[in-house]
Amino acid sequence: MKKIVFILLLFSLSFASLLGQYNTGQRIIGAPIVYQNNIVFASADGNIYSVRSSCDTLVWKRFVGKEPNEVFVFDNSIVTSTTSGKVSKIDNKGIIVWTIDLGNYNATHAYGASANNENIFVTTDSGVYSIGKTGVVKILVQFENNALTAGVMKYPMTTPAAGKDFIIYGKGDELVKIDNKGKILWKAKLDQGSFWLSRPVIDGSVVYIGALDNKMHAYAISNGQEVWTVNTKNWILSTPFIEQGMLYFGGNDGTVYAVSTGSGSAMWKTQTQRTVQTQATSGYMGGEDVIFVGSGDKGIYAISKTDGSIVWKGGTASAVGSPLFYLNSVIFGSQDGTMYCYSTERACSINTPQEAELIGRKELVVSGKYVSENSGARVEININNGEWEATQQDSNDWEYYTDPTQKLVSGLNIITCRVVDTGGQELGPSYTSVAINHNPTEPLSEIKVAISPKVIEGQNFTIYVNDGDDGSQIERFTLLLNGETYTGSDNISTMIPQAGAYEVTVSKIGFNNKKTVINVNPNGINPVFVIIGILGIIVIIWLVWTKFIKQRFAKKEDKIEIIQQ
Repeated sequence: MKKIVFILLLFSLSFASLLGQYNTGQRIIGAPIVYQNNIVFASADGNIYSVRSSCDTLVWKRFVGKEPNEVFVFDNSIVTSTTSGKVSKIDNKGIIVWTIDLGNYNATHAYGASANNENIFVTTDSGVYSIGKTGVVKILVQFENNALTAGVMKYPMTTPAAGKDFIIYGKGDELVKIDNKGKILWKAKLDQGSFWLSRPVIDGSVVYIGALDNKMHAYAISNGQEVWTVNTKNWILSTPFIEQGMLYFGGNDGTVYAVSTGSGSAMWKTQTQRTVQTQATSGYMGGEDVIFVGSGDKGIYAISKTDGSIVWKGGTASAVGSPLFYLNSVIFGSQDGTMYCYSTERACSINTPQEAELIGRKELVVSGKYVSENSGARVEININNGEWEATQQDSNDWEYYTDPTQKLVSGLNIITCRVVDTGGQELGPSYTSVAINHNPTEPLSEIKVAISPKVIEGQNFTIYVNDGDDGSQIERFTLLLNGETYTGSDNISTMIPQAGAYEVTVSKIGFNNKKTVINVNPNGINPVFVIIGILGIIVIIWLVWTKFIKQRFAKKEDKIEIIQQ
């Protein structure tokens, strides 16, 4: 069973058109950034890489030490910190300008760094430090007894967020604001849980951060008062992304959330298959406004900002990191050690069937969405690398129907879609795909047929068709009645011109044929009933005659006889 699941996951790779990729051999750390029109990122091999925007050509790489935390631009240079406590400044040619070892200041572990226009700020197990443009170090806050013990920190720390003249960071169950000299301005304390990997994000007068209490928090920067919270079903380790009054974040419950920055009210929620610990970013997929976010299910998602629908899902052989949108491409790293660049000009998604779904003998319905920046877009599909076939399309949705016993093989099957338009088509080596498992020995299901009451000749009536397994309505069935063949979904309405008993046969892929009899009643009064009614009237008249009128005549005759006498 484990082997089957592994194979399914291995084949669940799904991409838009591949532009290029660069492999470092070890996992990619954090989000890539744009610097000097190139893509710069960190790798667990201890190097900072600069590659072309197509991700296929190395410009330079520079070793900075074990486990870089992140990369960002400061003073027209690249800055990175490492978990061992070193901070390096690198110029546009990949040459190290300076390196500061905070181990000289009793730091044994650095959690992350950020910067404003003047200084870099670093949170460590021994305190919070500022570093100037020339590498001058200042101790802003010193901690006691927070060193790592057997790999465990006493107070989990977050990467800091730098304002113009203040810094905000999480330390254990407290969110702390200090000024640029280290003076504590306020502390906001959680009722339970702590802050950790989610970084504080400053937006206007509010700072936003996720926590291990299963909540996204909004605090007023002026005094640390909580503005609102959003509850989730698990930890929040992702850093929120903010754009145009909306805040996007993922949770360990596998859900991507879109909420109002002002009220915290949810606009939409979208479910992925595993934890979402990456920071989202904004971009376009096929001309549609989306956010991109990486998931622990090895998928990179393009999600519509409007309604949260999944426009496209790509993937790698391992968990996906935080993405970057640049020059009409989505760029993201993976724990498989590769930085990927994919075109966002066109793409399709497969929403049904789901990954690793077991398919029996019922009709296979493949559906999804597609987007394109060009005209004449169409979606094509193939199964198990067969011929590309056309699909049915409506607006940005597409569907494909087939008999699984005719198209699928027993066991593993790969379904793939691609978009073709006037500008070209999606290219391999990998397309949007889903891996499913087919069981051709599954027994056929039964059909339930219900008929509206009072079926009368010449009048419309309805035949309802449902699945005998779960009672759901059946789509695209075939019905044979009175020599006529009908096709319908859920139900059909028809009429029969003459009274009588009629056999109806309903058929559907994956079901046993269902036969039943419809009794059609005549319209108006049945002639037999009329004759019976007339006879009844005659009988009544006869009875009246014999019992009343005849007796009356008999009495009159008796009176006449008496008079005559």
